[in-house]
Amino acid sequence: MLNERLRAAVCLLAVALLFALPASFAADKQGNNLVTATVQVGVTDIPQHFSPYADDPLDLHYAHLFFDPLLRWGKKQQLEKRLLEKWQTLKPGVTRFHLKENIYFHSGNKLSSRDVSWTFAQIIKNPRAKRFFEGIKSIKQLDQYRFEIHSVLSEAQLLDYLTHFFVLDADFYQGKQIDLNQAQAMISAEDKQLSISGTGPYKIKKYNSALALNVISNKDYWQGEAPLKEFNFIKIAATDSRTFALLADDVAISESIDNHMLATVKLLTSKSLVEVDSPSVYFLTINEAGAAILKQQKVREAINLAINKEGMLKHIINGMGRVSTLYTPMSQAEEESPLYDVAKAKMILSKIKLPAEFSLLILVGESGNTVEVANALMNMLRRVGIKLAITQVTSKEEWNKNLRDYDFTLSAWHSPLLNSENIYHALFTDCLLSAYLSDKFSHAKATEQAAFFEQMQQSQQIIPLLQQNKTWATDKRYNLPAIFSVNGIPYWHLLREQ
Repeated sequence: MLNERLRAAVCLLAVALLFALPASFAADKQGNNLVTATVQVGVTDIPQHFSPYADDPLDLHYAHLFFDPLLRWGKKQQLEKRLLEKWQTLKPGVTRFHLKENIYFHSGNKLSSRDVSWTFAQIIKNPRAKRFFEGIKSIKQLDQYRFEIHSVLSEAQLLDYLTHFFVLDADFYQGKQIDLNQAQAMISAEDKQLSISGTGPYKIKKYNSALALNVISNKDYWQGEAPLKEFNFIKIAATDSRTFALLADDVAISESIDNHMLATVKLLTSKSLVEVDSPSVYFLTINEAGAAILKQQKVREAINLAINKEGMLKHIINGMGRVSTLYTPMSQAEEESPLYDVAKAKMILSKIKLPAEFSLLILVGESGNTVEVANALMNMLRRVGIKLAITQVTSKEEWNKNLRDYDFTLSAWHSPLLNSENIYHALFTDCLLSAYLSDKFSHAKATEQAAFFEQMQQSQQIIPLLQQNKTWATDKRYNLPAIFSVNGIPYWHLLREQ
């Protein structure tokens, strides 16, 4: 099976490498040398749509290639101005913004506040995007470069959301009558058949949805042309295949390295690992509406005691993450190690008549190691007399339909937001646990999401298992660690040779 996957990966890689160009050098307007060798990057997937506001939106991994947000988060949790020059809060809920001047879209159209208000009009047409930005009530254009935002958010919350506000080229999209949900057709020559125009540092050069995305630097970028002129993002779905491509020097950078091959990469003097602190959190939920004994807190306590979280951290994700007793977003406090006591769990459960079998629901196809974590749970709980039957679903629709019918659910979640209030809002509205949490929150007539979520963890109805960081690998000649934001987004225009 492994050899078949590798052969398939090699075939796809060979075709995808046809997107690359030979190494050469050019000079920018200031006479500085620009490296024009194509940087080959092995990735888990490439986009099907090229709008940040499509039903299947452009991943942040790629959005920053083609678009600039109004603001963005830097490496040390500081806000960086992108399209914005300045802003002023006029009164609670009303903030006035001023765009930087003389910024141009890929089409040649000049950026204005009309593009901001038009972009927001497109956002509210899409249910998913509208839900994300629901705290923003309106955006009013004042003049060419100034606009006002009316919201129900604090300034800190609003600025956090604006790091995800990518401005679209209104004249380009309206003139070409482009549907933002339109899938991008295959591209074989620069600027042909494009359905995308942003202000970002790169443009699409070649594209095949099954193989690779080839991008070239924007020579007219408002911050100056990026030091690396060309990237080829090659789709290699299997983690082991991406790792082998890196080891064989077929790619210079690889996303999501196989956890079981980290030691191999570490041994190579020409390669290095980059651990990105943007954890996916694995939550085990216990459905009290299922088996009657799950209503007993001592039973839930026993289940928690039976789970070796440190062991999962070590053996499933090779220590690339952390474990704690509670999940608290953006917590900088020293974390308490979770208790693990199989003997005590057995003692508690020995006095209780257990059902012959419990059910566990997982969603496959998520990034991370959901299946491996589920199998580890099954083996750990078997040791204390609990038998788990695992059911896998492949879509969020199936998950939401079946969620309430299972004794346990296992899900992974990560928020790209940094404001604590925003993170909790996303947790209750836009994650796999949202339906479960919203039901509980409403039934309890609670008023504060953060306190309620902590209470759910304290009562062990929700058990945080581990937080998994993302691991990339790179040829050491690149400064890959320097390009990631505090929330784990790669800004590719910052990559350079060291």
